[in-house]
Amino acid sequence: MVLTACSGASGEPEAEGGTAGTVAEDCTPLHEFSTLEEGVLNVAAMNAAPKFHALSDSGPFEGIDATLITDFAEENCLEVLFKPMTGAAAQLDLSEGKSDLFGGLHIKSEERGEVFGQSEGYVIYDALGVTSAAEDSFQTIESLDGATVGALSGSFFVETLKEALGAENVEEYQNETNAFEDLQAGRIDAVANQSMMSFNLSKDEEGYETFVIEEDSNYPELTALLEITWPHTKDVPEFTAAIDDYFTRAKEDGTVERVLADNGVEPEIAQFYINGR
Repeated sequence: MVLTACSGASGEPEAEGGTAGTVAEDCTPLHEFSTLEEGVLNVAAMNAAPKFHALSDSGPFEGIDATLITDFAEENCLEVLFKPMTGAAAQLDLSEGKSDLFGGLHIKSEERGEVFGQSEGYVIYDALGVTSAAEDSFQTIESLDGATVGALSGSFFVETLKEALGAENVEEYQNETNAFEDLQAGRIDAVANQSMMSFNLSKDEEGYETFVIEEDSNYPELTALLEITWPHTKDVPEFTAAIDDYFTRAKEDGTVERVLADNGVEPEIAQFYINGR
């Protein structure tokens, strides 16, 4: 049953989220796939700049995925209902069937693929980034030995960081802002996260730096180049195919590069996200 729609316009924000984008009355969808609500793409979006950011449930919606997901929805004649929340809450929302897509540029993994739909391709690359006071400049896993490191609870890196550094040296946080505040207060030595979020923490803070951790065969899960995608409803192959098609075109026509630049990603860092190491 095809639940895409080609009519309707952006309405008032609903209680649990807000709408973005408009759909023309004569819209013809590029792809057809089922969604929870006819004509609507429900997006549980991890609220973490610059990937996605909203000051309230009704917006305004900003960040890389706010633009890319709206663009993807519009070409498929879907209105977007963004639901900003923490990463853990957003992942749960999708797993419980309350949303169609998990927004916020997430790491593709075998474990996630068992629970969610995952594209064959990717939209950007990423890797572990570590933010610290400039005089510390952690650039390798070995350099973190003995340091206390903050990480997002439930994130891809938490368990592997505990294995590498010792569980007693890893502090978990619900969001990266709280972790960075503890770093500034001297309660931890570094914050480890997807580098895009890490660079966002330090870019305007004098005295703090972020480094992409060097690749290390002794710590392949922590230092590998990662593919970033949009987890979505499992077992809807038409949905997965539509995302893959969008990723391919958005990279080839320069959309991804433009959106990275529009969201303050420096050119040399953007090239890492686009081309990898």
